[in-house]
Formats: sequence, structure tokens, C-alpha cells
Amino acid sequence: MSRLPQISKTLPALTLLVAATTHAASTEILIQPVTTHFPSVVVDVNVRDAATGKPIQGLKAEDFVVTEDIKNTPVAGFQQLDSDVDKRGVDFVFAFDDTGSMAEEIEGLIQRTLEFANIVQSSGFDYRFALISFGDDLRTKMDFTASADEFKKAVSSLKADGGDDEPENALDALRYGVTSLSHMPSRRKVFILITDASFHSADSVTPLTTQDVLSDLEKLGAVLNVVGPNLDQYRWMADARAGSFYDKDSGQFKRIIELIAGGSASNYRLTLDSSRPDYDNTWRALEVSIKGAHVGSGVSQYQAPSWVTASSRLDGFSGIDSRSAPHNVIDGNPGTAWAEGVSGAGIGEWVALNFNDPQTVDSFKLTLPAGAGPKRVSVLINDEDKRFYELKQTEEAQSYKLESPIAVSRFQVMLEESNSSDNGLAEIELLNGGELIGPIAKAHDVRRTAKLAQELNQKGEALYHSKKYEDAVFYYQEALKNDPAHAQAYSNLGLTYQRQNKFADAIWANRQAIALARGATRETVLASSHYNIARIFETQNKFEQALQNFLWAKNYKANPVYDKAILRMNENLGR
Repeated sequence: MSRLPQISKTLPALTLLVAATTHAASTEILIQPVTTHFPSVVVDVNVRDAATGKPIQGLKAEDFVVTEDIKNTPVAGFQQLDSDVDKRGVDFVFAFDDTGSMAEEIEGLIQRTLEFANIVQSSGFDYRFALISFGDDLRTKMDFTASADEFKKAVSSLKADGGDDEPENALDALRYGVTSLSHMPSRRKVFILITDASFHSADSVTPLTTQDVLSDLEKLGAVLNVVGPNLDQYRWMADARAGSFYDKDSGQFKRIIELIAGGSASNYRLTLDSSRPDYDNTWRALEVSIKGAHVGSGVSQYQAPSWVTASSRLDGFSGIDSRSAPHNVIDGNPGTAWAEGVSGAGIGEWVALNFNDPQTVDSFKLTLPAGAGPKRVSVLINDEDKRFYELKQTEEAQSYKLESPIAVSRFQVMLEESNSSDNGLAEIELLNGGELIGPIAKAHDVRRTAKLAQELNQKGEALYHSKKYEDAVFYYQEALKNDPAHAQAYSNLGLTYQRQNKFADAIWANRQAIALARGATRETVLASSHYNIARIFETQNKFEQALQNFLWAKNYKANPVYDKAILRMNENLGR
């Protein structure tokens, strides 16, 4: 279904939805979601007068309306952040990759520096800027200044050159920002790492690891926002320091800078319980609107964690198609494995299983990959109660008994000691009473049932074309019971829900298809799913979100329909 002609190189599947206000709005809203405690989502909101930039205070929780993929989401917690009370000020440390491929981002940062400062200053905060640029070595080292013009001059002097030998040295840049700048204890610290490359770690360029740098930032009490390639290590670094991750290749770099400024100088903080608490790796569009005297809305996007996550993976730029993807540890095939993806021995890298519904576990098995694996690991259950285990290199599957059954929401295995450069695990099996727990048992069974899932999906397609939508939904759902990673079945389900006017469900199904798309049909699924999402947003008069999704669809497939839709959305937005 939805087969479309193919063009262009592959771009990142999902990117940032821009901060948006309708052209007629009297109020500008910038929002920044933080998902450190997913499925609870914290949204920092900057509400400003669109004409003057001055903050609008005095709003109540009931003045805000929040939707997650057009589904109303109640505000579970509300806080007004009063800048008159918080006189600490805020320090921004920009760690900027100024290698050759970053020319466009340098220009964007130059253009947005004064606007960034104005957003912060108009919110009642005083601010300072520091700048560190890096390739393999640290280049620019500028201490804090309260002058936006001085900072802009420093940014303007950056020259994008070199850097053909990725990775770059982001960790030393962050360490310098923690230890060598004139920090004042009373001020808030916000770090912004901007790069398009992976980073050196525990190698000949730097002895540092991500854990070292995150420990530095924690001691400083700093927030870390990352604008970079969509790699595991960048997402979890931002998450670990209560910041946000933004895909550098979104094509919306200037808007990203505005979002970070707005979130850092927010005057309201909303707490939400996600309307879809599943750990499914999908991106979700958030919209915050204000009703009453102040008219305006802002949109952004966040990515829910997968139920199998890792700090890094080998061949990370391949994303879900990586041969070392973390999902390999639950596929029941010891011939596949997760492997960490940082330089050096990978000590401190981890893989974790996350469960929306806690699973009772009384024992577990770890299987080493063929060849070599870690000699020692630690296991962290529910982010507490750390245990250490030695692994015998002469044995593959190794069993361990817990002292008593535990209701497990998160099971993390960290590499602690190794004698090889490529480390990982082939399988993680959690058991209760000698039986695999449900989610892992289902994952193991997919290999056996994948062919049946394909047949069920084909029956659903035939029923869809006969306009028997209820029956089609049944067969698509049955297909997904047998193969929960069947991207085309999710895409088909989303289109069928759309025909039934079940718009929130349709967006969800298409999001799932996007998260799971891979292989020969990947670009077709991505294009058609983004197009379907865009059409739904358009029918809801949410033209900014619709425009983004039409643009994403065009990134993957050429179609005159997309071109006309993009023009139509720009007209609706007054552009």
C-alpha cells in the first residue's frame, strides 16, 4: 500500500518539529520537552508577548491546553517560574564543532546569537556566554562574557575547516567547559553541544569517557542540551543531564537555537503523563496552546525511549539497520549481538531493557557473543541496587539467580572490564520460575511467526481495498501480534484508522511504522507514513506540523502531491 516513486539520498527519519506560532498570534510560545523520567514528561514553556518579547506572567494551569499527537493530554503538574525570585542568572556554554561540515550551523549561530540573548534577557534573567570550539583539538577557548555582541564576534571568527577524520573531540571540549571557565556557584549552567560527528573516547586523542564528563557536569549542576547526529550516546547524554536532544540534520537549526533559549529562560513548567506511555522509540509531537486573553501555541517533538536501549552501538549511523543494534539482545538468536560503539574498550557502556508494566524476575542469563566479550559486568535493576558479575570467556550462556523475585521496570547491564576493543552481549534473558518473561518470550517467537504475520497483513490489504475497514484492522492487528516489528502493517493500520476518522490512533500507528521501517521498503514506508501524518495534521488546521511532515515525506520520495502540499501549507502560514 502507498507505494511511491523513490528519489534522493536518505535523510534522518525523524527530526525536530519547529517552535511555531500562527502568524496572527498575539503570544509567542517556545517549548522544550525533557523526558528524563518518561513516561512523565516535563515541558519548560516560555510565554512571551509576540510584539515586545516580554514574558507573560500570571497564567494558571487551566489556561494551558496540551496535545500529544493531537490527543488531549492533561497537565499533571504546574509551576510558574518567577524570574524576579530567581536572581541567579544563567551561564551558557556553547561547545561547537567547527570542522568543515559545520559551516551552515556556524552561520545560523551567528544569526541567532543576539536573538538567543534577547529571549533570555527579556525573560528577566541576566546571562553570560562562553564558547569552546573543537575538532580533534580544542580551538577557540572563550571565557564568559555578558556581551552578546562580543560573543557574536567570537562566533563570527570561527572557520569551518578540517575534520575529515571523524570522530571529533567533544568530550575534551565539555571537560574544558566544566573545569577551565570562571564559573560562579550561584548561577545556573546550561551547556549546549553542537556537532555533526561522533566523538573520541578512551583512546589516543582523549582518555575521557562519557561517564567521566557526565560526572563532571553533575558536580557542576549543569544541564546539557545536544544538537547532533541521531546517535544513542548523544540522546542519553542529554537525558542524563535533564536536557534535550535535537537532530542536527532537521534543517531547522535556527529554530532549535530559539527552543533552547526559550526552555532555558522558561516562565512556566508543565508536567505531563504521556498519553502513550509505551517504550517504543517513536517521536511524538507536543503542542502547548493558551486559551483566553492570550492566543498562541508552540510545538516541539520528543522521542520516547525504546524498550531496549543502549548508550551506544557499533555502526551507529545506520540506526535501526545497525548490525549491532541493542534489540539483538532479545531476538533469541545468539548469532546476533549488541556491540558498544565508542572508541576504546567501551568500559561504562550499557544496554538496558525497559518495561512499561513491571515484570517479575527471579533469575537471568547473559550470553556472550562469538569470539570475545566483557570479562565483568554490573547489573542495575530499577536504577538502584547495583550488582557485579564475572563472566567466563569459555562459556557463552551464563545463568545468575537473584536473592528473591523482583518487579523489574528497568534492567541495565554495564560493561565493567574487558580485554578487547569491541564489547557487547548476544542475549539477555530474564526469567521467572524458569520461564522467559512475556516481552522477551514474544520477541524470541517473532522469527517463527514472521511469515504468518506477512500473510495476515496481505489479507488486511485486500480487505482495505474492498473498503472493509473494520475487518482490515483486525487482520493488521493480528499481523502485529505475530510480528510487533512489522512496519508495513503499522503503516497500513494507520491509513485504515485515518479512513475511520480515528486520527490520534492513525498518527500513533504511522509513528510506529516510521520507528520500525528498515530494509528495501524503508524509504517507501517512511514517505507514506509521514504523508499520512501530514494529512491528519492538515485536517486539524495544524499547518506547521503538517508542513514538517510533508517536507519529511519529500525527503524520501518524489511526488508532485508533496510539492503542492508544501506550497499550500506555506500559504496557510502566511509565508
